[in-house]
Amino acid sequence: MGLGITLALVFLSMSLRMASWGVPVLIGVVVALGWAARRATGVSLDRYTATPGATLLFGLYALAFIVVAVSGMALEWGVGVHWALAWAGVVIGALTVVVGYRADTATRRDIRAGR
Repeated sequence: MGLGITLALVFLSMSLRMASWGVPVLIGVVVALGWAARRATGVSLDRYTATPGATLLFGLYALAFIVVAVSGMALEWGVGVHWALAWAGVVIGALTVVVGYRADTATRRDIRAGR
């Protein structure tokens, strides 16, 4: 959930033309969340590519992320639609949260099946 909220805030910062603080914050939060997850659960963020089911899900997520981000950038910077990047961030943030939970489920299922 933390990564999804952070991504939404980064896209909001780009929409507000304040990305100079958004990107460093994203990097710091991703590192901190990875460290905290590894420390609390013993599972690193590699779980998104650890099993075939999680890898497929992550690939689809990456494609959707790119499509939504590029669409938001094109709308805001190319056409001049205000807040398009912020809304893209909301979509990407929600998608990140949903995919995170689904990837955990897929990883557990694949491990139980011996994949």
